Amino acid sequence: MISKFRMKIDLLGQAVLIVAIVLLEFLASGKAWTNLMLVVLGLWQIASAFHLLYVYQHIKRLNFVKTFLVLVVSLPVWIYLVGALAYVPVAGVAVWYFLQTISDTIKVYNRPRSFWDL
Repeated sequence: MISKFRMKIDLLGQAVLIVAIVLLEFLASGKAWTNLMLVVLGLWQIASAFHLLYVYQHIKRLNFVKTFLVLVVSLPVWIYLVGALAYVPVAGVAVWYFLQTISDTIKVYNRPRSFWDL
């Protein structure tokens, strides 16, 4: 079973990175810093997905891993073709994984506790 602490740390880390990206984009308008934070968020999410997939056999994360790999491979082509708009799908995938993490965290917190969790 996935621990509450693991899901809480994952959710908190993603939330902090997403807020940092939004603040950098709107307040600092530093494209290099925003891209760096987007890469850090992507690495956090893919590491989380691999961890949940291999340690807990959480099959729903396999869809994210496949989508992430396709996105990483095709991103240079999309940047060349459409420029800055190529980051819209990246943001969409990051938000999708964040919402999936929120959903899973709610499920973990609502499950009944065993004697050993007390």
